[in-house]
Amino acid sequence: MHLELLVNEPALLLSENARRVLVVADLHLGYERVLLKKEIHSPSLSQVAIDHLHDLVKGVQPTEIVILGDLKHSVRGLSRTELRQVSLLLQDLQQEASLTVVRGNHDADIEMLLPDGVVLAPSSGMQLKFESQQLYLLHGHALPGIELLHSDALLMAHIHPTIAIPSLKEHHLMYQVWVRTRWNPTITEAIANWFGKPQPPGQASLVHRLLQMEVLIMPAFLDLLPGLVLNRSQPEERAGDPLWPHLAIEEAEIIMLDHTPLGTLGQLALERAQKTRKSLRFKGQ
Repeated sequence: MHLELLVNEPALLLSENARRVLVVADLHLGYERVLLKKEIHSPSLSQVAIDHLHDLVKGVQPTEIVILGDLKHSVRGLSRTELRQVSLLLQDLQQEASLTVVRGNHDADIEMLLPDGVVLAPSSGMQLKFESQQLYLLHGHALPGIELLHSDALLMAHIHPTIAIPSLKEHHLMYQVWVRTRWNPTITEAIANWFGKPQPPGQASLVHRLLQMEVLIMPAFLDLLPGLVLNRSQPEERAGDPLWPHLAIEEAEIIMLDHTPLGTLGQLALERAQKTRKSLRFKGQ
């Protein structure tokens, strides 16, 4: 199975033989209502995201499409925009490929909008099986299913990862990024609590496989969404997320959408601290 981060796109393609699975996450259709409350008028925001996805599908020509959570924005209920746009989008996508929606924390009542034939995976996620590998996919706000223990890699979304890069006059520009990391050893104890699975020696090979598992965090498809600024955030900012405390975030590899590697998050944090100290010394002179 080949995993390809699409260049300059918040999307990836999983391929094996004739099978092509396009994965996107965090469209948050209906987000305009949030901006409107802040007196920011952007009535076409959702339509821009929809058109972008249509163009991407036409270019990639997948056999399957997976929307990895937060297809819509309302946490509770459905707005009129969501009722109209989500249904039409899914109907159109169905004409191009088989379609699966993984429930995210913003996807309450999403089943009311799904056309016949669209698969709805639970918030605990799903295992995507290929001949050579098994991937586990979930949005990231809920505990995974037990199939995680028998998967080779984990793909998640939810945090909308971004990086702040200094610009002129002490301003910072925000860039969407991919995050590639692994589990902390604490995941073994967490798994025991979640699933009642014993730790070694009874499950030694299972634990070893888990600690070798790659975890890939996707950027949001809607690029105007606020996200977690990785090189500014504190660990406690994601304390409510069940998976976040068990990820080796300091060792995480950060990759921009154009595939520029930025090093590890720990290296970025160290560089930022060094620049801050130099700036303070300069101002004190």
